[in-house]
Amino acid sequence: MNQSLLVTKRDGSKERINLDKIHRVIDWAAEGLNNVSVSQVELRSHIQFYDGIKTADIHETIIKAAADLISRDAPDYQYLAARLAIFHLRKKAYGQFEPPKLLDHVARMVEMGKYDKHLLEDYTTEEFEQMDSFIDHWRDMNFSYAAVKQLEGKYLVQNRVSGEIYESAQFLYILVAACLFSNYPRATRLDYVKRFYDAISTFKISLPTPIMSGVRTPTRQFSSCVLIECGDSLDSINATSSAIVKYVSQRAGIGINAGRIRALGSPIRGGEAFHTGCIPFYKHFQTAVKSCSQGGVRGGAATLFYPMWHLEVESLLVLKNNRGVEGNRVRHMDYGVQLNRLMYQRLIKNEDITPVQSV
Repeated sequence: MNQSLLVTKRDGSKERINLDKIHRVIDWAAEGLNNVSVSQVELRSHIQFYDGIKTADIHETIIKAAADLISRDAPDYQYLAARLAIFHLRKKAYGQFEPPKLLDHVARMVEMGKYDKHLLEDYTTEEFEQMDSFIDHWRDMNFSYAAVKQLEGKYLVQNRVSGEIYESAQFLYILVAACLFSNYPRATRLDYVKRFYDAISTFKISLPTPIMSGVRTPTRQFSSCVLIECGDSLDSINATSSAIVKYVSQRAGIGINAGRIRALGSPIRGGEAFHTGCIPFYKHFQTAVKSCSQGGVRGGAATLFYPMWHLEVESLLVLKNNRGVEGNRVRHMDYGVQLNRLMYQRLIKNEDITPVQSV
């Protein structure tokens, strides 16, 4: 190969191609792994070098080559590919493999509007230095390749239009912990931060997506799910729809108690009109749920609840059924059927349950 070829580095500068550097990176990623071959990854890459090729493109090609070698017989390629992906991710986020100091990183991100300014207001410089000492960046190397791709796609703070990533996993974990315990007494809160950080960064505790992606950002989304009570009036139904749009856009999953909406044919204003029933309003809620994504992380999702004794229950039980027409199906939400204590007590005693329709 022509050793005079130039590569374009991430900062835009150019330098002569150095195949030994590529080999050293793959060799580093393979350290301590079983049944993986550096030469196999290099051969699988099939990199077509040309003058001015970007180092980022070389790195992405090598990552894909390692990922393609993952198999039942050689599962450790998932860790080799993950380490290469972590290396690439840090280069994109920080311009180098070694992460910056925690306080420097947070100050920069607050200035860019990516992190909540309360982080700098709630913690002192000394506390940031102590939190920095808690961080073990080598824990990034315990991720599988699939986990790294999940991090990149869902959890790391980023520009979801340009794809620019601003942090790595350990900063995510320590800052989620810092936000959650910021109002605890100063004398004890760092102990809570450390213990919580250790638990989530070693996978002993799993956090929901809205917490992972929203806490530490200006959105300040601490709720994974939001429960909304819907009444029977148009004002309440419209307020429910408005709340759905707001909270879906802030990354929350939605629970809707919609059992109070009257059944089809029920009188309105003493018989001046008759009710169109639940299904049109459930469709209204479904449209609200799907109108926004969860902060660009994933599509909106909701579970709607109604009581077993609702007059329209036979129509509601089949809302997700593939049979039927669009007019009587609302397939893009999930549903829960409510029981009350009396019904459950009768159930466990094997007694009769008798729905009674009031006139």
